[in-house]
Amino acid sequence: MNEELSRFVREALSRGASRDEIREALAAASWRQGDIDKALGAWVDRDFVAPIPRPRPYLGAREAFLYLVLFAALYTAAISFGNVTFVLINRTFADVAFTLPAAASAEMLRWGLAYLVISFPAFLLIQRMVRRTLRDDPDLRSSRIRKWLTYLTLFVAAGVLAGDLIALVFFGLGGELAIRFILKVGVVAAIAGSVFGYYFWDLRQDDVEVTEDSQAPKLPTVFAGVSAVAVLLAVVLGLAAVGSPGKARERGLDVARVGSLRDIVRGVDIYWERNGSLPAGLESLSGERDINIVSIVDPETREPYTFRATGDKAYELCATFSLDAPTDQASLRMYPYRERFWRHPAGYHCFDLEAIEPDARRW
Repeated sequence: MNEELSRFVREALSRGASRDEIREALAAASWRQGDIDKALGAWVDRDFVAPIPRPRPYLGAREAFLYLVLFAALYTAAISFGNVTFVLINRTFADVAFTLPAAASAEMLRWGLAYLVISFPAFLLIQRMVRRTLRDDPDLRSSRIRKWLTYLTLFVAAGVLAGDLIALVFFGLGGELAIRFILKVGVVAAIAGSVFGYYFWDLRQDDVEVTEDSQAPKLPTVFAGVSAVAVLLAVVLGLAAVGSPGKARERGLDVARVGSLRDIVRGVDIYWERNGSLPAGLESLSGERDINIVSIVDPETREPYTFRATGDKAYELCATFSLDAPTDQASLRMYPYRERFWRHPAGYHCFDLEAIEPDARRW
């Protein structure tokens, strides 16, 4: 409520002016009818030696906490939704000039999904609690703290979305595919439009008179439903793109196996250089200085890797892998599969090797 208007109404009532006279004078001065009604409604309509103020709505610590958590969940959900959809767009419309390694892309997608599946349900739950509180006590809509927090949220959201648009334009000017640029701008516009549109509408509801016969507006339900469908679709597509947690674990185990085999190969080279022969078994390497092998056993089955000498310098090193080595170009540029030698099929597989001087080994 406008403080100047409130002081004027209080002064006029204290000097004996009637409500109709005050209303007529303010309307002639071009004050809005809604503001006039609020200013007069702040004082009890009763003859007394001084105007009697009505209790003002106050947003308590609990409600302020709910609003802070609500908007924090909103920020997180909106940013995470944007990140997930950006990664999905990048994967669908591949651009060799702007391609992240598959491992980095998958990690971004997993983080985005993790934030989204936690923050969005929290936002819906707290939003429902806040709306129930406002429905039970409509006077809380006039709370200054509520309005300040709402406008602060819109300000922060505007800054974040403006930053996203600047980054999109930057990559667009750098030559990113037009279809990717257009789709990402569309995603940012959809997020910005829905958030700003809904909360500006919510602020305008402060001027709508609520009666016992008033029906609850349908927009909050529509907003929650459409948002839930969009988030659910993004989560399903994201899970399909990143793969199941079980598959991610199997890939991680295979990378650990290849890492251990690489350590073993270097250990065999050092042993051969010092002793002029191959070790009798992998256990023989553990007693040698400067040979650092993380493990000689499979990380899942705990069975030792197979070491078998096939000549004076030649030997086989075998392991059982969970999956085929990746075939996409981005993954093949990452450790350990950038070295063609270590690309393996699923199942039991042996690598044919030969001991050489450690410094001559190129991996």
